Amino acid sequence: MKSEGTSGVLRLNVPVPPAVLRYFPYGTGSGSGKEDMKQDVIRLGVELSVYVSESMFLLCDDIRTMLWFCATLWKCVMPDQDHVLQRLLLVMHYVYSTYIKPKNLVYHDDGNSVQWGLIRTTWELFVDGIIVLHRLVLVLSRKDCSFDDRVLSSAFAKYKQVLKNLEVKLSSTKDVSEANGFVRETIESNIFDLWKSLFDEEAGEAAPQVIRTRILTDLFTPLFCKPIHREMLALSPHSPYILGFDFAKQELKEEVVRLGVELSLYVAESMYLLSDDIRSMLRFCLKLWRDAKGDVLIPDSPVVERLLLAIHYVYSKDIKPKHGGVYQNDGKSVQWELIRTTWENFDAGIRDLDRLVLILRGEGTCFDGREFTSRIEEALRKVDDKLRCAKAVSEAKGFAREAMETDIGDLWKSLFDKEAKEVMKHEIFWDLFLPLCMEAVPH
Repeated sequence: MKSEGTSGVLRLNVPVPPAVLRYFPYGTGSGSGKEDMKQDVIRLGVELSVYVSESMFLLCDDIRTMLWFCATLWKCVMPDQDHVLQRLLLVMHYVYSTYIKPKNLVYHDDGNSVQWGLIRTTWELFVDGIIVLHRLVLVLSRKDCSFDDRVLSSAFAKYKQVLKNLEVKLSSTKDVSEANGFVRETIESNIFDLWKSLFDEEAGEAAPQVIRTRILTDLFTPLFCKPIHREMLALSPHSPYILGFDFAKQELKEEVVRLGVELSLYVAESMYLLSDDIRSMLRFCLKLWRDAKGDVLIPDSPVVERLLLAIHYVYSKDIKPKHGGVYQNDGKSVQWELIRTTWENFDAGIRDLDRLVLILRGEGTCFDGREFTSRIEEALRKVDDKLRCAKAVSEAKGFAREAMETDIGDLWKSLFDKEAKEVMKHEIFWDLFLPLCMEAVPH
């Protein structure tokens, strides 16, 4: 997995969960939450070790290839052999000495393993696995606020995907590794003891220098006076995106995009509730837009612009009468009084979202923005509470959250792209609000 760029266009590859229901698996800000994370890191270290072990079994038809793979992981991924690499060294030595090392010391060495082509494709995933695990250990070992719990939760989710990708790649040769003696359950249970003291400050180093020297000698003696495996020498480390430079800020940007989509979906639901009277619905949209324009700090706010696009999308797709049809206009929607109770919450959410985008487009930090995300989520939670009683009504009128989520997400994904194509706001505005211009009778 290569380091991801920081383009202003954010890709939403999964459905957007309701902001007010977003789930974080660790107790935010709590000591127990950090302890849960530490236990999760230990389990992830064991899982990473299992995939290293499986790769060793796949490469064991050629000892030289297998040992060069181990040596490259040990020496070439990070400049310092930290607690993570020390435990991986113990794992590699355990697997080698217990299952692979020839008892008669006669090494099969034909120059390259049959499975090297496959294992070479896993290199970047193993680099990500080692370096990101190292970063997780550093963050959780320090008593600081480098990353808040939400960012760490995202890092864990992305790291688990790295391991999932490793599993997928290695699954194609599962029969080969098992034929060579790999038994996942047995190895997993035996190497857990090597990881369980990862955060134990009193345990000291996983392998003291004397023991480490003996292990290195035993493990890599077959490589002495042997040619270097040139393809492994060509493998280069990289800096993973996860918990790397700008990770927290990029994660917050993705969260802001999700909040923008969530806000738009609540506006859409309100539009459906008011669609029994077009004038009521359009006045609601116009009020939202005008209030938002008055609250934002800069003209042409990207938040207000995307809100207008979302409103126009919903109106033109499902509500606007087709082929010159008649606008239902009885003076007031049945749901008008309910929607009036949401105005203050919508205004607060839009205002804070706009300020947060300003922070993230400028020099602000993710910690400047966390207070805003909490306030936005609280505003959306209040809207959700108020609209819940009319959920059956909005759905009966055609509101389908999942169906429009992707399209609205596409409107927001370029939120931080300063070079995004300018929207023809005047045409959209007149298409939306022409009926109000023709009869401007206030409620």
